[in-house]
Amino acid sequence: MLTRFDARSDLSRLNAAGGRWVEVDSRLAAALRAALRARRDTGGRFDPTILPALVAAGYDRTFDELDVRPARRVDGWRAGAGIFVDDDGRRARVDAGAAVDLGGIGKGFSAERALEAMCRSWPGLRSGFVDLGGDIAFFGAPPGASAWRIAVADPRAPGRTLLTLRLVAAGVATSGRDRRRFGPGRRLHHLIDPTTGASSDMGPLAVTVVAPGATEAETHATALAISTLEQANAHVARHPAISALYIPDAGQPVRLGPLPVMPQIRLAGAA
Repeated sequence: MLTRFDARSDLSRLNAAGGRWVEVDSRLAAALRAALRARRDTGGRFDPTILPALVAAGYDRTFDELDVRPARRVDGWRAGAGIFVDDDGRRARVDAGAAVDLGGIGKGFSAERALEAMCRSWPGLRSGFVDLGGDIAFFGAPPGASAWRIAVADPRAPGRTLLTLRLVAAGVATSGRDRRRFGPGRRLHHLIDPTTGASSDMGPLAVTVVAPGATEAETHATALAISTLEQANAHVARHPAISALYIPDAGQPVRLGPLPVMPQIRLAGAA
């Protein structure tokens, strides 16, 4: 329902409708509403209508199929295009000339739905987790322990663990430009700055976010991944329910907010 890589998906049909209303599955309607909330909560740093800019950058197919080619200019693209969902969640439309990509929220949204489905299927379920490519949704605490322990890898040193998180009923997501690079010299990446329509030239190498849910974690990870440390610190201060580990290209990783780290770990903390 949510993929742009299948022409038959509801999202692809919506993007191809040229501004007309389209009947959509309730799951896509819910994801679109979540994406609109995410754009509002991040002040536009997360923008689900960046698809034309992604395609212009060269990300017009799955990473296994990307060609090595330079980015093109984005003609007529603008940030913040309109997305509309009717009250009963059966129809949606996108401004003519705009298109939606849910890659920055889809995994977290789907992880939460999967966890909800587990709980509905087994009302006696006391704990569980869903991991969709690093976007993780947790429910309760694991059997025989008081919390889940999640190791955060160091993107600058493969095989090295930076720290271990201690979590109960939360969501975790990581975003960054250490992977998913493409184009000549692999200089381009999938993190588009909505203010420029191009691959962001600022932000951490990677950032891991802890939030009450996986959708929120993915939303804020996408926003912080194109933010300077100063901007990221201010963003987390405005959203006290989230915390993050900001990993620069070089230097000490910085803890933003009350990151639930195992007690033996010490990190720098932003002022």
